[in-house]
Amino acid sequence: MPELQQLADAVRAAPGLQGKRDVRLIERLGAGIDGDDAALVPHGGEQLVICGEAISPPLVQADPFGAGAAAVVTNVSDVRAMAGRPLALVDMLVSPDAAHAEQVLDGIAWAAGLLGVPVVGGHLTLGHPPALSASCTGVTRRPLRASAAAPGDVLLAAFALDGRYMSDTQPFFTALRDRPPEQLRDDGEALVEVAEAGLCHAARDVSMPGVAGSLLQMLETAGCGATLDVGALPRPQGAVLERWLLTFPSFGFLLAVRPENVAGACEPFLRRGLACAPCGRFDDTATLRLVDGPAEVTVWDLTATPLTGLAGSSSPDA
Repeated sequence: MPELQQLADAVRAAPGLQGKRDVRLIERLGAGIDGDDAALVPHGGEQLVICGEAISPPLVQADPFGAGAAAVVTNVSDVRAMAGRPLALVDMLVSPDAAHAEQVLDGIAWAAGLLGVPVVGGHLTLGHPPALSASCTGVTRRPLRASAAAPGDVLLAAFALDGRYMSDTQPFFTALRDRPPEQLRDDGEALVEVAEAGLCHAARDVSMPGVAGSLLQMLETAGCGATLDVGALPRPQGAVLERWLLTFPSFGFLLAVRPENVAGACEPFLRRGLACAPCGRFDDTATLRLVDGPAEVTVWDLTATPLTGLAGSSSPDA
């Protein structure tokens, strides 16, 4: 129990999760903003998936190539979380000089090439402190919404585990250097497949708050609670559990499925050489709890302490 409490404390205090509390400021933009991974815009018989990401300025300064790659990966993950297929990406870059800008753009081109997403434009300004944002547009026929998760659903977690941490100190885990490009481009099709087959009805990508923090965001959007079984959570061989709970992976998703669809929803991920397993259950408690065997510890009570306070029908990523 003390070890589980330590994990809960680490999740609760993680900067990536605490930073999400500032997202409530976007309520000033008006109604209909809920913090889901992307916005959906009806277009013909399908829906456009529109998202955007701002990369942390310290990362852009310290690792311009890595920041460029992250701008692509984060946007593609947001589109894929909605069961979308990414169509194109644009970037907005401010750099102190041309040499820095070239490194960022090289990172963008490298990741976009691996993931098969064309970069079709953007904006560049030199001579100022570094800043980087990017936006991606995709398309979906049957979107997955985080808000559709419901009590009684089983929680699945899917990851590309054949990768590596980008450094000994940062929380970023990438499969881009270890999986072949043809696999990287096809991995996200697993989400499209389970959505269009009716095997899954809600999803969210694992981002800066890590697995547990991203699940908390999903719970707030859906208005429910969940358990996260840390012993059943897929993780890379040798990865320390606390670090993995706080990791931002290049391919990581949380899915809500009905109990009878667990095996069918896991299969498209497993067939692609990805990890996917049930590791919790959604309920009506409005709390996130970590469990390990008989031990259980509450991480967050959304009734007592909202995370972002956002809930609605559509939004850009928060």
